[in-house]
Amino acid sequence: MGSFFGYHQKTVSRGEEGWEMYKETQIVAFLKNAPGQLAALCKVLKEYGINILGMSIQNAEDYVRGLLKSRELTGRRIAPAASYGSIMRDSEDYSVIRFVVERDQTDQAVEVLQKAGYPVERTPVLVITLDNRPGSLGETAEVFAKAGINIDYVYGSVLSGAEKSLFIVHVKEEEMDRAASLFGISP
Repeated sequence: MGSFFGYHQKTVSRGEEGWEMYKETQIVAFLKNAPGQLAALCKVLKEYGINILGMSIQNAEDYVRGLLKSRELTGRRIAPAASYGSIMRDSEDYSVIRFVVERDQTDQAVEVLQKAGYPVERTPVLVITLDNRPGSLGETAEVFAKAGINIDYVYGSVLSGAEKSLFIVHVKEEEMDRAASLFGISP
């Protein structure tokens, strides 16, 4: 089964340190920032038996506010604060939902969400399963750092006492193959 970015690859790299990694396609959906919106999206996926492995939700207003604040702190603000008002008003109504589903369900998830009227995009990510122990995520991040690859964002989770944790890592698309190759996955 192909995908938009060709990242439904069956190649899974396993390391001696207890990690597994594979390339995957992340789904990005935009929801109204209102009660019940996430529940409705999840209901659509449930109706088709689609399982979510990991999810990140960010209020678009908070994201824009953080971006503007970081530009202010670094002296990179390119316009007066007043001109950002319309951007803030537009962004307060939406949330950005990023998630990964079971490997064989991505295309189906995109299709059913689009049919249900959700605006969705696809982006490539790396899915990493790590031993649940102190330092495992930091060690993985260090591999990226030593190669000069910036991690744009990461989200994940683990249950207390579980043996493994799951993290979804996003790097710039032009760095994806090189990042994967650091962990033994060929382009």
